Parts: sequence; C-alpha cells; structure tokens
Amino acid sequence: MRIFEIGIIFLSLLLIYSCGNPKESDKSVVVEKKSESIENPITAEEDLTKYGIANNPANVLGGLKAGDKAPGFKMLDQDGKEQSLETTLLDGPVLLVFLRAEWCSFCVRHLQEFQDNIQEIHDAGDVKVIAVSPQKRSFMQKFHFENNLSFPILHDEDHSVMKDYKVFFHVTDKYNDYIEKAKGNRIEVFNGDTEPVMPIPATYLIDQDQTVKYVHYDPDYKKRSNVKELISLL
Repeated sequence: MRIFEIGIIFLSLLLIYSCGNPKESDKSVVVEKKSESIENPITAEEDLTKYGIANNPANVLGGLKAGDKAPGFKMLDQDGKEQSLETTLLDGPVLLVFLRAEWCSFCVRHLQEFQDNIQEIHDAGDVKVIAVSPQKRSFMQKFHFENNLSFPILHDEDHSVMKDYKVFFHVTDKYNDYIEKAKGNRIEVFNGDTEPVMPIPATYLIDQDQTVKYVHYDPDYKKRSNVKELISLL
C-alpha cells in the first residue's frame, strides 16, 4: 500500500513539472507572436510650410533629376530682350539658377557669388549662367544694373518654366504677411501677379545636348548651390 502511494506522488510531480515548463517549440511560438505585434514606425513627410511653401495642390515640386532632358524655354530678360535655352546652349553648357526675388538677401548673395566667379565659370568649358525669377522686370532691371551682373535674369511671367523644372509653389499667408511687413509689399505685387508664387532656388547644370548634369534642389531657401564646388565639377 505504501509503495502505491509513493508511485502516485511521483507521477503527480512529473505532471506538475511537465506543465510548468513548455517545450522549446512552444517558446518559439510565443516569440513569433510578440514579434508580429511590433509595428514599424511611419516617417512623416517634412512640413514645408516652415519655408513659406503652402500646402497647395497646384504646386509643382520635386525638381528635375540628373539625366533628365531639360525643357526648352524662351523668356524676356531684364532689358526686354528675348533669350532662349536652345540658342544659349549653342555656345556651351548652361548653369540655370532660379531666383526668388531681389528682396531676398540669400538670393542676392548667391547671384553675387556667381558674378564673383564668372570668369572661372566661363573658363571651365564656356559655361553660361542664366537666372530665372517670377519678379517683374522693372525690379530686376534695377537690381541687375546696381549689382553689375554680366548674365541675364529672365522673367517667368506665366510660371511655365518654374513648373517645367518642378520648382513652383504658392506662398503661405504667414510668409506673405512677413514679406509685406519687412519689404513694404506683398509677393504678388512684386511679381505683378494675382497670387503669391515663388520658385525653389534650385540650380541646374545643363549640357549642350540638353541633358541635366547636376542638380541642387532644397526647399530650405537658406541652402544654395556651392559655386566653388560647381566650378570643380565643371
């Protein structure tokens, strides 16, 4: 009788031990379920309104890429003379620089840097500089003269070039209010337009076959192409 009781106790202990320690296969199932419950974080898109870029469906942004074919254009320069990309490319590659406005201090310094290095730019393969802005020619003519620029500033009156080069955007009311307070007019007044629009201040190097060879595109208007770096690439 005593031997029987001892056997019952021994079997009970075995059952308790086996229930309290899951098999290795059971452990792996638990781990898999935990890993399935972990969600990958979603990275939010950058808020471009901090750069004065409105959330407007009519914006055309993203910039061209190296290897793209540069869209052709014809526009009037600061003196009312027609200039075209195709004609300029006959003499050599083109550095196309988008300019927000003459009231933009970052734009002014950027263009001055091109002018200060213009001979080196020309010497590096007969490269020509063309600036493009939505601002009225009456403002740009004075600015061009006062800064002794040797390259043209073309007026993108209908915004078609800014759109073709994917740098076109509508300005936020907040930024437009700031410009009015700081510069005396709203952006649409400077542009002779009905709406406040501007370009991303991008730079494109376009080869004579109209292929884009270099791109600097940054929604942050404080960040511009480095002219010395461009010269070294040329």
